[in-house]
Amino acid sequence: MAPPVIRPTVGWIDTTLFILLFLGSLVLFGLRAGQLVTLLAKARPENRTDHIDDRIGEFFQNVLGQKGVLRDPLPGIAHFFTFWGFIVIQFGLLNLILGAFNGTLPLIGANRVFAVILDVLVILVFFALIVFAIRRGLVRPKQLNSLLHGPWDGFIILGLILLVILTLALVEGFEFAASNGTAWTPIGSVIGPWFSVAGTANDIVAYRFMWWLHIAVVLSFLIYLPRSKHLHLMATPFNIFFRSYKPKGALPLLENIEERDDYGVSKVEQFTWKQLLDGYACTECGRCNTVCPASNTGKPLFPKEIILGVKEALFVNSAAVLGEDSLYSKLGIAGIKADKTKEEKEAHHEPMVGGIISTDALWSCTTCMACMEICPVAIEHVPKIVDMRRSLVMEESEFPAEVTSLFNNIERNGNPWEISNDKRAEWAAGMDIPLLAENPDAEVLYWVGCMGSFDQRNKQVATSVAKILKVAKVDFAILGPEETCTGDPARRIGNEYLWQVQAQQNIETLNGYGFNSAEQSNGHTSGTAVASKTRTIITACPHCFNTIKNEYPQLGGNYEVVHHSVFIDTLRENGKLNLPEGFDERTFTYHDPCYIGRYNDVYDEPRRVLTVISSNGINEMGRNRNKSFCCGGGGGRAWMEEKIGSRINQNRVNEALETKAEVLAAACPFCITMFEDGVKGVEAEDKIKIEDISEIIVRAIETK
Repeated sequence: MAPPVIRPTVGWIDTTLFILLFLGSLVLFGLRAGQLVTLLAKARPENRTDHIDDRIGEFFQNVLGQKGVLRDPLPGIAHFFTFWGFIVIQFGLLNLILGAFNGTLPLIGANRVFAVILDVLVILVFFALIVFAIRRGLVRPKQLNSLLHGPWDGFIILGLILLVILTLALVEGFEFAASNGTAWTPIGSVIGPWFSVAGTANDIVAYRFMWWLHIAVVLSFLIYLPRSKHLHLMATPFNIFFRSYKPKGALPLLENIEERDDYGVSKVEQFTWKQLLDGYACTECGRCNTVCPASNTGKPLFPKEIILGVKEALFVNSAAVLGEDSLYSKLGIAGIKADKTKEEKEAHHEPMVGGIISTDALWSCTTCMACMEICPVAIEHVPKIVDMRRSLVMEESEFPAEVTSLFNNIERNGNPWEISNDKRAEWAAGMDIPLLAENPDAEVLYWVGCMGSFDQRNKQVATSVAKILKVAKVDFAILGPEETCTGDPARRIGNEYLWQVQAQQNIETLNGYGFNSAEQSNGHTSGTAVASKTRTIITACPHCFNTIKNEYPQLGGNYEVVHHSVFIDTLRENGKLNLPEGFDERTFTYHDPCYIGRYNDVYDEPRRVLTVISSNGINEMGRNRNKSFCCGGGGGRAWMEEKIGSRINQNRVNEALETKAEVLAAACPFCITMFEDGVKGVEAEDKIKIEDISEIIVRAIETK
């Protein structure tokens, strides 16, 4: 390993001083990092070590490849180059550090290829910093604002990065001049001749000064980084690696609910370590705010502030969380203070729920998961919101007054209304549809859901689905009074106990008829009815679909569940349902329901069916597929008054009207209800109609 052309340290005093400076910086960094890790270790446990192959692949795509960041092109590209510049500069830094001991890094020390790569990235980082500075200082997009944090931390980080690359460039320039061109680098060869006029002796002094300044800036950055919002540079790789690989639509199960002392999260230490790691990893880019239907309609919910609020609450209570016996308490550094703004100081005197995070913000969430879909660093906003709702509902009995009747009706009647569950099959009167009790070996169970069974508008959808199944000669049945609410709205609002009661009742019923796919695969079923082949549950309600498919397995119910739009498309492809191509001459637009779209990645099947039926195709709304805008009915919001800001459903209806479509095709009973109210609200009844996919198909079948 060849020594450097010019050694930056002169003798043992310089070298000793450097070692002390370097080790001191590592100690300060390590103490802070240790505090942060210990706080996570004190949180509730959570297993995130499954799917190792997928996690490694995700790391390469979203950490090294910056896939998520690049979805927003301009800042994404700037961030990409800054990220890789940061990594490559560390190798250059290591080479400079070894220079203090008269050594160089093997393969890199005098490698001109590495020198070119390093300097190209230094230049790209410089231009990226200009982009960031313009964006933060002049453009100032609203999404970058924070209710808790001021803008200065971002400018400090930009300033430190700028100092790192400027001092590195000057190190290269003075080294080139002092070595008479022997220590060649692209940047050094350009700016080095400017310094040659000072003479070799002066250039050597200047080189050593700039080397020390560069090292001092980098070590300052190292110390400051875990104390700043750019902590995400350290946390993001871990957060992405430990992302959830459970079904996206499944909320975490509150286990042993009968024996628990707490039922949600009211204190920050009740979160899991991964939920707290989300706060460390947040880049504060605000992309979640830009897609949130509540944020976009004047509600007090900003998903970014939920994550930052949890992190702030953790730091505020860090001394108590770490405990008096911790090393940090004994050293007198247990508390992690982040008081840079008035808001942060005030946060020290507020509880997390109802203080740092307002209850209005929590109740504004539609659980549409748009925030989680767009987040480039795998932050999980919705489960945190629901966890805090659980505490409000089950511990404090604090929730919007209008959902009291919802809870009572689900508990007493098995549906959200004051209607006896015995009337659940009345919509099917005269249609010759058997109950499962009458045909226990039916191949398909049509799960009608509460909306299809009791809501006057959505009874038409239930009828249409049944007609399609009959035309396709599907052997199906319904549960009728044996069906009860899946519990979805109760769970999303925070009443986990009620959801588990409903889920267990339905699981017992379904298992009794032999629908449990796990048991079928083992060659046996439970209950009185036996079916050796896999049997399917279909439903027109995305909320029922998601709950039965993704959440009932948490309690032992494993079922083959298909949304009606997918089932219809399968019938069409298999030749069991012949649709008149191009029959419907009306112009369609299609709304992607959150619970089959973002939650379960069902996008193509509904469009394929509509494209066959329609002679004019589909006029897509600006926000479609995984970027679809919520109808406003999810998360139990369909049963809550929308008292703050503008109405989400009207916002979406106006977007549909912009397409000039005559029909807004839907695939969810909640969407239908919300949009029909929205159409009335914007007085557009004569401009656009709301129809379920099944209704559009039946219209074609019956009139062809």
